[in-house]
Amino acid sequence: MSKKKLLYLTSVLNPRDLPDAMAERYFPSAAPVTALSEVTMVVLGILSRDFEVSLVVAGDVSRESLDALSAYLGITEIAGAFDHTASDPSIDERLLPLIDGNKRYQTLNSVLSAAVQQNVEGASAVVIDSITAAPYLPAGISIPTIYFAQSIVSAAAKKKRGFFTRRNHEKVLEAELRWLQRVKHIFVTPQIEDDLFSLPLPHEKLIDQRGLSKRGMPFSISSGFSETELRIGYFGYLADESNVASLRWFLETIWGVIRKKIPALEFHVVGSDSTSAVKQLVDRFPGVILHRDSRDKLLFDLGCRAVVEPLLHETHVEAKLINAMARGIPVVTTREAVTRSRWAVGDAVSMATSPTDMFQILRQLLSDEALWESRSVSAQRAAERVYAFHEVAHAIRRLI
Repeated sequence: MSKKKLLYLTSVLNPRDLPDAMAERYFPSAAPVTALSEVTMVVLGILSRDFEVSLVVAGDVSRESLDALSAYLGITEIAGAFDHTASDPSIDERLLPLIDGNKRYQTLNSVLSAAVQQNVEGASAVVIDSITAAPYLPAGISIPTIYFAQSIVSAAAKKKRGFFTRRNHEKVLEAELRWLQRVKHIFVTPQIEDDLFSLPLPHEKLIDQRGLSKRGMPFSISSGFSETELRIGYFGYLADESNVASLRWFLETIWGVIRKKIPALEFHVVGSDSTSAVKQLVDRFPGVILHRDSRDKLLFDLGCRAVVEPLLHETHVEAKLINAMARGIPVVTTREAVTRSRWAVGDAVSMATSPTDMFQILRQLLSDEALWESRSVSAQRAAERVYAFHEVAHAIRRLI
């Protein structure tokens, strides 16, 4: 069955908002250097799992960067990097305090606007995630329009007393309200809910906000190496052929070797909708316990010391990594997973470059308390940075 189409509007980061060593912070070394935020990359990674995403990038970006981004994200439809013309209309002047003199933001790109109108055909919904992309919202459409606010820019502007006068803040607030009023649904993370609720907006626009607050980070966080058992775990949907293929590779290539070295080690496989073929696969290997369960928290409750995510074939990498990491359980995965991830996990996961490497990493994590603690802290910190956005992306999926 073909995927539904989703039109996603974003913009490159303002140069003044880019941190030092931007490429290292936002992307793995193999990824193209573009100025999309880490949040946008994570959300696109999650939505691409279920939707055919048509991406529109507003702002000062090169064609080369968009081509590299297309290859990296696996998104074939990307519009942007069009030349401006003398006939381009001026942008809403109330947005000028946000663009820091960048002339490519001061007019609306007519060619990009036309591309948006063309790409919206056949789409099930439109998602916008930045105020400078909002003016490209297509006109005359009846499909759901969703604004995912990575921040409430008027609230952020008000706090920058050295950069914004009171009048500038009022202008930004007026412009932001204009676009928030035009969309049908608004999402924010729990951290900025109060800023959103302080705006004079109808509450029916604010979807799933209180539910997100209650979910937040996972409830249970690992309290240390000594609280774990000599167990490793795996979590995945066991009716998915890609998941099962990666699990089979781990069992047939690595499990027998490590179990021979550590006979007491257990491997707990957790997942829903397992087939008889999965049961037969698991039964071939001693020390492997199958749990037909949809709760990834079970790996925590079992006291697993590490989680294995082979991820040789899967595309939804971020969702597979984040839950164990958020609970402080060290995660061991493959180079293929880190390369495909839209989230720059860095040293927050242990990346194996070969079966031998994965065996050695697991063996170390199972016995070296200092290494385990370091990986646990790194994993949890990385997950905390993006977990709220991960939850918002899934809430958007549910709405569409």
